[in-house]
Amino acid sequence: MDGQAPIARLASRHRIEMSRRAAAMTFEVTLLPSGTTFLVEADETVVDGLRRHGLRTRYKCRRGGCGVCRATLVRGEITYPSGVCAAVLEEDEPTPESGPHGGACLPCRAVPVSDLVIELGPHDSVVDVLGAVATGSTKRLEVDATTRDHD
Repeated sequence: MDGQAPIARLASRHRIEMSRRAAAMTFEVTLLPSGTTFLVEADETVVDGLRRHGLRTRYKCRRGGCGVCRATLVRGEITYPSGVCAAVLEEDEPTPESGPHGGACLPCRAVPVSDLVIELGPHDSVVDVLGAVATGSTKRLEVDATTRDHD
């Protein structure tokens, strides 16, 4: 039993270290056409990352069912850990370049697994609820996540 205890401790330390690394991982998200760039934690949705930085775009249900937040994934990779309504994603005609959903994504449920570029819909914009609306100009946010970790 004594021979296994150090191995168990080592395995436990390894799991803790891997959890810390995963928790520390962030992805850069750029929203077009404004060029607004912000960081999203590895386990949060694009909309949750926006909200954490004091920003808003159009969304409603936050369950992936209404399509109000629907946007185009230009570059990067996302996952939907909680699932979304496939009918909402399948409104675009898929092409070989755009993938099975025509490049559509739902930022309210999309969790990045890489850096992303997302084009918002034509009637959408990024609103800085603590400042002004980000229109056609490029805006880069350099926000310390520890100072804005509230909802």
